[in-house]
Order: sequence, then structure tokens, then C-alpha cells
Amino acid sequence: MLHDALRDPLPLVVVGIAAAVLAWDVALAGWIAARREAPRAFTQLAAFCGLLVVPSLVVGIASATEAGARTISGITWIIPVVAIAMALQVLYALLARLVSVLVGIPILLYDLVLVAIAVGDYLVAQTGSAPLALQSVLSARDVIVGITVGRAALVSPLTALVPMIAPAYPARWRLSGAVRAVLVLAATALTTLLVIEWPRGVAAVRSYQVAAGEPMQARPRGDFVIGVRLYPVLDGAPPARAVKADAPLITAFAPDVVLILLDTEGTRGAALDSLARVLEPLRADSVRIAVGLRVEGRPSSFDDTDRLAAIERVLTRVKPDVFFPALADPLPRWFAATPPTVAWWRDMMARAAREVERVRPRTRLGWSASRLDVIDSAVYAWAAQPDAPVEIIGAAIYPSFSGLPAVNARLRALERWHAQSQQRGGGTQPHWLVNVGGLPHAHGDAAQTAAIRRALAWGSRRPWIGAAIIGEPADYDGWLGLRAANGRPRAAIGAIGLAARELREVRAGR
Repeated sequence: MLHDALRDPLPLVVVGIAAAVLAWDVALAGWIAARREAPRAFTQLAAFCGLLVVPSLVVGIASATEAGARTISGITWIIPVVAIAMALQVLYALLARLVSVLVGIPILLYDLVLVAIAVGDYLVAQTGSAPLALQSVLSARDVIVGITVGRAALVSPLTALVPMIAPAYPARWRLSGAVRAVLVLAATALTTLLVIEWPRGVAAVRSYQVAAGEPMQARPRGDFVIGVRLYPVLDGAPPARAVKADAPLITAFAPDVVLILLDTEGTRGAALDSLARVLEPLRADSVRIAVGLRVEGRPSSFDDTDRLAAIERVLTRVKPDVFFPALADPLPRWFAATPPTVAWWRDMMARAAREVERVRPRTRLGWSASRLDVIDSAVYAWAAQPDAPVEIIGAAIYPSFSGLPAVNARLRALERWHAQSQQRGGGTQPHWLVNVGGLPHAHGDAAQTAAIRRALAWGSRRPWIGAAIIGEPADYDGWLGLRAANGRPRAAIGAIGLAARELREVRAGR
């Protein structure tokens, strides 16, 4: 991670600016609270802001993931409360003429925008939706932060913007005056950008409406099945809490295939034995087991030799029906890793194929595109050849800042690659939509449902698409899950689960 941060320092700049504003708020609030000549109500309000701004930020970051939300999801109301208090503090300073209008107005406008963001975040977390105006502000916020960190802004709680306290009373030193000027300029720039991007946020949220009720096409022969991903990325034995929490997904979707993703530590013998026991009831119910090894950038600590040894352990102990020797995250992390090269992919897949043939020939070897960029295109062209060792080709399908148009663009890219491969005499490997999902926090629960529905409907109409695996089961590692971090089931579980059962009934009644 340190290497990635040094290679791309922009995420560190974003974090550094937020930390600087936070330090400014705390230090200034303490100084104002100690001013005896200041109005008592004003000093108390400033002290309240300075005392709670750090805890509110911690709550906001922690409550965005399932692990962090276990104990603090009940106090997330503190975030909009502190944002409102900060705006009131600036307004008080302006009305009492404790701060210059040239300084106070830009900070007040910035804080008011952050109040809208905080209220929108809270409503989406609690209910799954916010009024269009507020939901669009969240979308605009993600776009602004995404300028520096890319698509990670759509799912990471580190996108939080920190409100500013009013610097009441004249600056005592030149340095503090310069700091005020910089913060005022930053507040003005961010407010302006958010206002400019707001119409695009409206368009992104509205873009999903066309897919809200899109049906899947029945495939009576059963050559298109629905699956679901289970559990967080495992770095050990499956946590009992996750096994219990994800059980309703199995009931809702009655999947024909489940996907489990393993990290380095999750490939140890004891962890794999535990995983095999957890999956045994599904296997007994004729559910196909797909297992993938997570890859983040170019392998380093988990090098090729370790990966091949892990492949042997997984094949021997878990006995998966489908195996992906390297699966990348559907959306990048905050500190983007350097993607593996085409040569690495080809070499790894060839070596993994030999290992599968030696240990468990019944297992089908798969490869999946995650970025659908130039590298993925080149690997796809190789994997789709008749003599390639890849038996299943997949792709992750998720929206981006523009909403549903990004889903359509990724689906068109996959269809174009397939058509080009067939023109060159490519193979007949089945294709899977390996990870299908939406952006429930950035665009709302209904948007997540629509994005999944569009991908499933598209796949059901292409005979070369054999399966679609619905992605992240919960907010284990960001705002992507079918279950929110606070445990609230999102709307996609019921809506898509019903569609999957109807598709299965058509197949059973043929």
C-alpha cells in the first residue's frame, strides 16, 4: 500500500487536506472557547463543534463498513447534528459581526452544502434513499473526490468532507491570516464545483429509471443461471457472524452457484477445511461452488510460487467446481494498485491450468475482467482463443459516476470483445458476469436494483452468457453490498431474488 501511495500521491493529498481542516477546526474552537469577551452562547457553540467534529468524522468512517458499524450504527445521527452546528456557528459569527463577510460567507455556503451531504448520507444509510436533490449532492460529492482518487470515491468512507468553523476575530499573525485565505479559497472552490456537478448528479440518479422494471428473458434449457457472492474476502475461516448474516441471501436467491473470494491468509489449510464444512450443505443441494483468489495489483508478498501452492490447497480441500486463480476487486481501492500486466495474466493462467489438470481436472478454470480496459481487452483476446486454457470467461459489471450509462458501456465492451473473438475464429467458452452490482450509497437502493436488473436482463438475452453472480453480499469493504453496514437489507434482495426465482420456475416447468 505504501508503494501505491508513493506512486499516486493524490489520495494522500486529499487525506492531508481533510486532516488540516480538522486540525484547524479543533484548534480554532479551543481558542474561541477561551475568549472571555466573546458571547457565552457563541463560545459554547464553538466548544460543542470542536469537541464533536473529530468523533463525528470517526463515526462516519467506521459506520460505512459492516465491521465498524456493529457498535456505533445507532449514533450516526451525530454526523448531521455536528454539520448543522458548524453552519450555525458560522452564521452566528456573521450576524454578530465577529468575522468578515468576505471570510464568513464562503465558509457558510460550504458548510450548508455539507449539511445537505450529511443529511443525505444519513437518510441513505437509514432508509436506502434520499430526496433527489440530496441524493444528487452525494453523487456530485463523489465526482469531486473522484477527480483525485478515481472510482474508489464511490464506495469509500474516506470521501468525507470536513466542515469548517468560522475564524471569529481578526488574525493575530500573518501565518494565520494566510491560512484563513487558503481555507476560504478552498471552501469557495469546493462549493463551486459541487454546484456545477449537481446537475450531473441529478442525471446520474435519474439514469436508472429506464431499467427499474426491465425483465429477464426466460431460458428454459437452464443455460443461464443466477448466483451470489457470499461472505467477506476471507483471510481465515468464515466468520460465524458472516455465515449467519449471509444465510438469508441463499434463501432469497436460491442460487445455482456461489462465489467465495479468498485472501492470502484464507488459503491456509485450517481455514480451507472450515470453509469446506460451511459449504457442504450447499454442495449437497447441487449448488456449484466457485472460488477465487483475490489479487491486488502486481503480486509481491503473495508471489507466483505462493499462489500456485495456494491453488493446490484450494483444489484439494475445497474442491470447487469453478476456480478463478486471480480475481481483482470490481472497483478500485483508495490507493489504487498497479494492475497486473498482460504477460503476468497469461503466465499465471497457464500455470494455474497445469495445476488444475494435475490436481483436480473436474474443476473448470476461469478468468474475469474487472477494469475492462486495454489490459483486460488483450487478456480477453488471448483467453478466448480455442487453444487457451481458460474454460470460463467473466467480467465484473458495476456503474460509475455517470450511473447506468457506465453499466451499458461495460456491457457493450464485453459484447464487442466477444464479437471480435468470434470473427477471428475464437473459442466457445461460456461467459459469466462474475460480479454484478450497483452503488446503493452513491445513487440509492433503487439504483442498485436497477443496475443489477439491467446486467441480468442483458445477460439473459445473450446465449453465450451462462451465469450472472450478484456481487458483494454486504458492506464488508465499502458501500457495495446487498446488505447495508447497519444490517438493513437493501431492496435488491427482494426484487432481484423474486426475478431469480421466477426464472428458475420457468426452467423447472419446461
